[in-house]
Amino acid sequence: MPPNTRTRVLFVIGSMGGGGAERQVLEILRRIDRTRFEPLLYLAMKQGELLEEVPSDVPIFAYWDGSPETWSRRIFGSMKLTRLLRYLDLARVLRDKKIDVVYDRTYLATLDAAGGCWFRPTPRVSCCVADPGPELELYVRGSVALSRWFARRAYRSASIVLANSEGLRQRVIEYFQLKPEHVKVYNNLLADSTALKPNPEFDDTKSGLTKPGDGVSHPKTVGSANQFDSSPPCSMTAGTEQQSLREIFEAKETQFLIVSAGRLHPQKGYLFLLEAIQELVHRRGRSIRLVIFGKGESEEELREFVRNHRLEKHVILAGFVADPRQWYYKANLFVLPSLFDAMPNALIEAAASGIPALATTCPSGPKEILDGGRCGGLVPPADSKALADAIADAMDHREKWLEKANLARKRVIQMFDPETGIRRLENLLEQIAGNSSFINKGQVK
Repeated sequence: MPPNTRTRVLFVIGSMGGGGAERQVLEILRRIDRTRFEPLLYLAMKQGELLEEVPSDVPIFAYWDGSPETWSRRIFGSMKLTRLLRYLDLARVLRDKKIDVVYDRTYLATLDAAGGCWFRPTPRVSCCVADPGPELELYVRGSVALSRWFARRAYRSASIVLANSEGLRQRVIEYFQLKPEHVKVYNNLLADSTALKPNPEFDDTKSGLTKPGDGVSHPKTVGSANQFDSSPPCSMTAGTEQQSLREIFEAKETQFLIVSAGRLHPQKGYLFLLEAIQELVHRRGRSIRLVIFGKGESEEELREFVRNHRLEKHVILAGFVADPRQWYYKANLFVLPSLFDAMPNALIEAAASGIPALATTCPSGPKEILDGGRCGGLVPPADSKALADAIADAMDHREKWLEKANLARKRVIQMFDPETGIRRLENLLEQIAGNSSFINKGQVK
């Protein structure tokens, strides 16, 4: 590249929904140094809850932007060649915008980026952010073996592959048969809560949170819900759930309050968490409220479980909230019941907020965040009894869990420091854009 020219980086992802991968792309777009880089964004679909949060100086390109389908797209769609059209469309952007390096995040985005870069060769950084086995099987429409072969080719064609945990790195190397030096660990960036649009009713002077500016929302004192006497707003929920949330967060005395956040998807294991709540409430007589922030395809199934098991007074599905951390200050426990996960942002953010945390021992991610249980509770995935026992222990042994929460907060703020992380990623992008041939020689730091 000529001197004094900014590196043009095209970030590729499916949409700007409210998931962890999308939040990480958003955080990178906000933080990347504009004096060194010119960021651009390519979406398969121009939609999602976080779309309006994309910085105004970032051009957005999309294969489908809501406009009516053209006749050529309809024909190609009927021939099952829509993916080929996306490859060609992405290649056009790469060519027209003279992109220096591509950064793709998520499995489907990697397939699209690999196809686009085949038509218009461009150095590429590919991120794997979920266990590739279940992830591939989730989206496969035909032969698993054939899909795995295409995915392996896609990751092998990248200049470098990034995993967001050491456990996931080992899994990616094994599953896709990649060279160990071709896969590096780059931690997620701890999101700056002040960058997200705050709820207009949220009053940090009464919440126990520090004022905006330090980059991390965290309680002045980690303790019980009764330490606080104000409530965050409820404008992002509706109907009886909104009223229930007001009652929970306005109460000076409240039940043991559990929060969770994530996409409502079978992968996230929420049915097992609801079974644990049923066990604790109806069989052990525990006084508990659970609030889950998020939305997704499992929502109706979860609501039906709540209705059928008389948990309406104990469980609230609160829907999507741009930054659920502003609600965490009154919670007694954060629970992540995932069946498999990589490096869950929700758990990282909860730990940084100072809440005692309980998670499942996925193949990677939670064990690293909570340091094998030193910084929080860990139970096997898909085990509602173990979840119930751990929640009961958190209720009965508050001081022990608060000590772990303090350790967890210190750990994640250091591990996922956004300033350190973005500088490291910026240096990598410049290296890749300038010369990708050294990657397989193990020269990337």
